[in-house]
Amino acid sequence: MSEDLNINGERLTSADVAAVAAGRSARLDDDARERMQTGYRWYKVRGDVDVVRQKWAWIGGGVAVDDVARTFIEGHCAGIGDPMPREWVRAIMLVRANVLAGGHSGCRPEAVDVLLSMLRADVIPVVPIQGPVGAAGSASLAHIARVACGYGGEAWCRGRVLEAGEAMTGITPLVPTEKEALALINGSTTGTALAALATHQARQMLHAAEAACALSMEVVRADLGCLSALAMASRRHPGVAQAAERLRQFVEDSELVTPGRKADSFSIRCAPTVFGAAWDAFAHVDSVVGRELNAAVDNPLVFPSLEVVEAGNFHGAPVALAMDYLKVALTQVASMAERRVYRLTYGQLSGLPSFLVPSTGVNSGLMLAQYTAASLVSECKGLSHAASVDSIPTVQHHEDHVSMAPIAVCSALEIIDLMADVIGIELMCGAQGLDFRINGEGVDADGKAISVPKCRPGLGSQVVHQRVRGILHRWEEDRVLHTDLRAIGQAVRDGAFSLPPDPWFVKR
Repeated sequence: MSEDLNINGERLTSADVAAVAAGRSARLDDDARERMQTGYRWYKVRGDVDVVRQKWAWIGGGVAVDDVARTFIEGHCAGIGDPMPREWVRAIMLVRANVLAGGHSGCRPEAVDVLLSMLRADVIPVVPIQGPVGAAGSASLAHIARVACGYGGEAWCRGRVLEAGEAMTGITPLVPTEKEALALINGSTTGTALAALATHQARQMLHAAEAACALSMEVVRADLGCLSALAMASRRHPGVAQAAERLRQFVEDSELVTPGRKADSFSIRCAPTVFGAAWDAFAHVDSVVGRELNAAVDNPLVFPSLEVVEAGNFHGAPVALAMDYLKVALTQVASMAERRVYRLTYGQLSGLPSFLVPSTGVNSGLMLAQYTAASLVSECKGLSHAASVDSIPTVQHHEDHVSMAPIAVCSALEIIDLMADVIGIELMCGAQGLDFRINGEGVDADGKAISVPKCRPGLGSQVVHQRVRGILHRWEEDRVLHTDLRAIGQAVRDGAFSLPPDPWFVKR
């Protein structure tokens, strides 16, 4: 088992969130524990302990209840739809614990301890996926808090969904103060936690997309000029130059991608520009999410020995805008990948047999793979609509502008999932086309098979090709395409083509 992640409200990263989502445990830093205790004591002595009752009053419910904390939490359990994946809920629990660890929420360390104990025991609340709007009280967080405080609900435990009380056996539920009840459910944490997963996965997808593009460049015998370091530097966008450098490393020593050939179609020639723009977008998004992971996104905020501040730090606009930007950038990359798949499977454009099989007729070859890629990219385009431009007022118009960050990030995660299969399809088609080039198999003007000189792909491309062939056999005659598509898509998701530092470039 890996060592527990130490959280203190200041250093959490997207990679940390992904690790805990996948099963790693976490512990509260000792200094953060003391900071939380100090903030709690000061807030308690100051006397502002009725903040939840005040909020309940303006909502319209009055304060004549036996347990304001329980009433407040249960009243926010308004999610609907299918359960979130367990990994998503683990991410949300970690990120909320890190927010509280920052010490600006007036909470005891016990509020963090119970969340981390649940993560360690893999007791994960069942949380409906729909409902939060990305501002103030979160339905997602309320469903988590309900289980953490022993009020009810359901949770995954030891591979089964159990009633919360049974799942929490061995873990002492939190008996929250009224401020802790608010702090457990308030803020932009749902969107931020899922945004951390999205950025972690997006990085993998962009690396894999470059690997797939390199294979396509080999197959179509691209002109090396489109990767010119001089040309890329003159564009003055750092991502463009870096993407071109990585592609040059893939095709280094290639007999297929060479200078002096005719100019290629835009999906080949402009690939460094589009990748670079996507990487620059990613860099911005990653920085926004990194800041938000360690931000005080609660209300009211407690600054010991200074003041209690009612502000709007709970609003999810930074994450909403960033995720909408990421969605568009990734859809651009996926769309260009599909265009390269089209070229690879069209004999008049690739110079190879149509649909990348020795003979068509009864065999459809990889024709339907391009169909599927087109369908997936069309879905990406629909999901790219900016969720952040929409706002429907809530809570009697008191919360008259909301961010819709959770919707933006869920759409981003859907696009990433669709993109993995598009990239897988390009890898499959690229490896299939490269088989012809490596083996010296070609076609004449009438489409008949002929022998041609064998050509060697670049050093990095060879490794990518071998990795694909370790997953899929060459396509000779039609078989069930779904099985191969699922296998290569899963390999992309598993990081088989995107693990940094890139081992593909190591010369042996």
